[in-house]
Amino acid sequence: MQAIVKKLFFILIGGAFICTSMVVNAAFANTQEITRAVQNFLYQQASRSTSANSEIAIEVFAPSAQFGACENPEPFFPSANQEAAGRVSVGVRCGKNGEQVRYVQAQISLLSRYLVPVDDIRSGTLITAAMLTSAKGDTGRMRNQPITRFEDLVGLVVRRNLRAGQPIYEQMVQAPEIIARGDTVRILAQGTGFQIEREGTAVDSGGLNDTIRIRIGNREMLEAKIIGPGRVVVIN
Repeated sequence: MQAIVKKLFFILIGGAFICTSMVVNAAFANTQEITRAVQNFLYQQASRSTSANSEIAIEVFAPSAQFGACENPEPFFPSANQEAAGRVSVGVRCGKNGEQVRYVQAQISLLSRYLVPVDDIRSGTLITAAMLTSAKGDTGRMRNQPITRFEDLVGLVVRRNLRAGQPIYEQMVQAPEIIARGDTVRILAQGTGFQIEREGTAVDSGGLNDTIRIRIGNREMLEAKIIGPGRVVVIN
């Protein structure tokens, strides 16, 4: 009798273990399905706004036990203005008609190469190629996009001190000054079928393609774009 009871006990325990194992395996498979769906969605979103030279790395944080089963997961961004970079929240519609909505967290890293100073560079220095090298980092965490091409930096002047290894942004550099405040400049005004030149006085200093203020006579002021040493064109 004891042998029969003991055998029945092991059968029940074994059956319970198998059932529990099946539930755990099903939950694990569903979690994997959700993770894959979110990864694919985020990769597509990030690819739209990322250069071909960037690497996209996506980490999806596994849903908690309270997430529950989710059939036919369909990820989406809760906000239409959501950027596919950094830490993001992703909505997931579940069920045949997407009647249930859950949320998961993910981290998107956009790994790109950009230019950095080899050594510290002091404000006012003219940048040469020898001063620069490349570094790799997560540009998705950066407020602005760093400069990546040598031709966009060489020949420019540093506006403020730069530290070695620091990403360089557009606002940190400027074109060399070719017009100084108080200089007499030639002003070019163009239109359909006409071109006029006259003299004025620079109220601001600036480099090539900068916009500065020009005074004509004692009172008239206008804005003009620097097109060469001592030459500006009126901005329409």
